[in-house]
Amino acid sequence: MVDDVRLPEKWSKGSNGGFEFSTDVVPTDDGGVEANENWAVPLRRYEISHNVKAPEDIGLLRAFHAARRGAARPFLFKDWIDFTSKADGNSSATMTDQPLGTGDGATTAFPLVKRYADSVSPIDVPVLWPVTGTVLIAKDGVAAPTGWSVNRGTGVVTFSVAPALGVILTAGFQFDVPVRFEDDLLRISWDTINSRSAGSVPLLEWRA
Repeated sequence: MVDDVRLPEKWSKGSNGGFEFSTDVVPTDDGGVEANENWAVPLRRYEISHNVKAPEDIGLLRAFHAARRGAARPFLFKDWIDFTSKADGNSSATMTDQPLGTGDGATTAFPLVKRYADSVSPIDVPVLWPVTGTVLIAKDGVAAPTGWSVNRGTGVVTFSVAPALGVILTAGFQFDVPVRFEDDLLRISWDTINSRSAGSVPLLEWRA
């Protein structure tokens, strides 16, 4: 279960990381290769250690790491490169940014996704943790401010009445990424009286 607490933004801002895929590249007898995709969607990885230097921040990071029991308890992370439904990941969300689904007169639940567009092979990545108060929904391009709810943890939008047959549903939002500390051990070094260093502090996206 993910702890509904966000890593302090001053540590996530300036982090590095992004999508990781898992691909087996197998040589063939004729000198070519075959690439086998192991994951339907990528995992995200981040590194935050260079953002934590001041003694007070080191103390807070140690407390945060301890509260998560090392790698045991996942938490939320703001990826400053990609935290909105816009293609650039930064611009303000609008209600038509992302596809949500098409009404059939019976279905009421639709999962949020962010589509990474490509003319050949686009990919839809699930959005499980939309930021509270940021979700916008439209039906056929017209704002639908009420008549639905969204679950933080599944990213599923549930309509009180099933959208009618053929209605195009779209969404806009901000979102966090569920992550965990990749390591149980947090290494801290004393540098000077006013400075400390955290060793590598890798974060790995949580996938239940």
